[in-house]
Amino acid sequence: MNNYPKINQPIQRKQRIFTAMEIRRNFGGVVQRLQKSKEYAVIQSNGRSIAVLLPMTEYKEFLHYKRLAIFKEFTRQFGQEIEKCGLTEDELMNELEKSKNEVFAEQYGYFK
Repeated sequence: MNNYPKINQPIQRKQRIFTAMEIRRNFGGVVQRLQKSKEYAVIQSNGRSIAVLLPMTEYKEFLHYKRLAIFKEFTRQFGQEIEKCGLTEDELMNELEKSKNEVFAEQYGYFK
């Protein structure tokens, strides 16, 4: 079981806006404040939001969900291409097994 929150579960953190100048002048102080207050920082320059500072655990969660979304889209497109080719699931699995054996043979010089 993973420690990631469910996708529909909002992360309960407050947003704090800092200017790029505030960050430049007092980065260490800003980081300490964020750690203590459980906030994340939106960094603005010329009134526009340009970046976000957030805890590493939340960044890792973000990457996890991003990778899942990319994988889901890949598998959807892959499935559509397989259907276009008219391959059955058994034919696809046989092709994948052949490819796996070829790669294994190239890598190690023999089949398992």
